[in-house]
Amino acid sequence: MAENVTGTIETTGSLLFYKQPEPLNSEVHGNLGVTLDQAHPFLFAKETQLVPITVAEFASAALSYPIIFAGTERTPAVVMGLQNDHNAYIDAKGVMVDGAYVPAFLRRYPFVPATNNGDPENLMVCVDRAAPIVNDKPELPFFENGKPSAFTNNAIEFIQNYEAETQGSRNFVKVMSDLDLFETQDVTIPQPAADGKSLVQQKIGEFVGLSQDKLNKLPTDKVIELRDNGGLFALYAQLLSQANWQRVVAQEMKNPSPATAAATATKGNA
Repeated sequence: MAENVTGTIETTGSLLFYKQPEPLNSEVHGNLGVTLDQAHPFLFAKETQLVPITVAEFASAALSYPIIFAGTERTPAVVMGLQNDHNAYIDAKGVMVDGAYVPAFLRRYPFVPATNNGDPENLMVCVDRAAPIVNDKPELPFFENGKPSAFTNNAIEFIQNYEAETQGSRNFVKVMSDLDLFETQDVTIPQPAADGKSLVQQKIGEFVGLSQDKLNKLPTDKVIELRDNGGLFALYAQLLSQANWQRVVAQEMKNPSPATAAATATKGNA
């Protein structure tokens, strides 16, 4: 089992599984596009433990995963595995667990936003040239007659909307920080006690989350303010998402990391 689940992602712009992002350009990518791999749709993310999400996704994501705040910037993210370099919700063929929410960070692949000299008003759309689904005989071309195709225009709109929601997430994190609602919390799961007749809570890691106790101590006017700006709904979604830790453990048992599978096989043969 993992020693911790704190992970290391820096921002919602973290490249993670992007290998060779390039600014989308008709001269360079004019004959390229995407051919979707329906048999292995999420193979690119099978080694990604934490996936960034926006606050707008909290309600949907909370139905499938624990939501935590990762890294120094406390980026909202879903936990999709208990071990580094392993996603328990995506199998070796790149197929996601049925019914699990698919974060927008995964849905936007192979596109990714970038800014020119850090200027958020100067947004560029890049594409991962190394993505296996990007090729020179595409089903969905990037350009048609030298202009962005409908497929590319839809991707650009998606990226723009995602970036707007990312800014909203940064604002949410700032408000939570200003209200001192963050705290480091333990991840515990029930395990059989030594007597074999009862259960005890075993710590398997820790993470940064939001505190119910600190929320309860807020002045009424602050709670009302959070209610009116939508922050309270997102906060409760994050709290409720913690019920999914047992689900992550179950997924790890169904879809163990290669290292865990090998160790189990070795132990079984000993």
